[in-house]
Amino acid sequence: MLGIEFQESIAAMTQSRNARVWASRAFMDSSRIKGFTADRLPTGMNLGQMAELNETGERMSAEHFPKEIFANYPDRREKKQADLVLAAGAVVVSAACADVLKQFDLGHSSLYPIRLFQHDRKTPVEGVYFCLNIGERKGAFLREHSPLVEEFGDRTLMMPPNLHDDEVAVSPAALEGPDLWVSPPLIRIFFLSDRLTQALRAAKMGRVFGFRACRIVEV
Repeated sequence: MLGIEFQESIAAMTQSRNARVWASRAFMDSSRIKGFTADRLPTGMNLGQMAELNETGERMSAEHFPKEIFANYPDRREKKQADLVLAAGAVVVSAACADVLKQFDLGHSSLYPIRLFQHDRKTPVEGVYFCLNIGERKGAFLREHSPLVEEFGDRTLMMPPNLHDDEVAVSPAALEGPDLWVSPPLIRIFFLSDRLTQALRAAKMGRVFGFRACRIVEV
């Protein structure tokens, strides 16, 4: 019996060493920001407030997000958008990206249809899109093991935009629960499980997500 318990312990340690968690720096990538705007939201919330709540893992219903957004510039024709963009304060993903996400445990995160139009508000932008509400939080970010983190006056935390592998430290709690989440008060970063990350990479979406490996620290 002791031998079996010992083997199980070794197997668990090996699994822990091989486990991976990933951070996406897409929210810090200025190339992800696209020139769109939206009409007033039904909630009365402005786009900035909507974006802030979404970034902190608030569970939000469809009326918190625009159903239609419009290109800002009359002299520019918007092409089909990438698999993840930040537009009118919303996290907008392609139908292909949404199809991948739906295969995993999103917990209370949601995908809501959104239509993109050119500046004339009539001509559709090519493609099918969804707003992504990240509605899951995990208290897994380890500030004391992430030396590059900065604290702001409102006590939010942020990592530098030129993020590299292993600069973000998380606890093993990051390995449990849904495959997509945020970790307030850390902002401008969201996290993904290894299995979701590998599926998005297999779908050729690694570049837009800007994956960075996290360091898992036993505390």
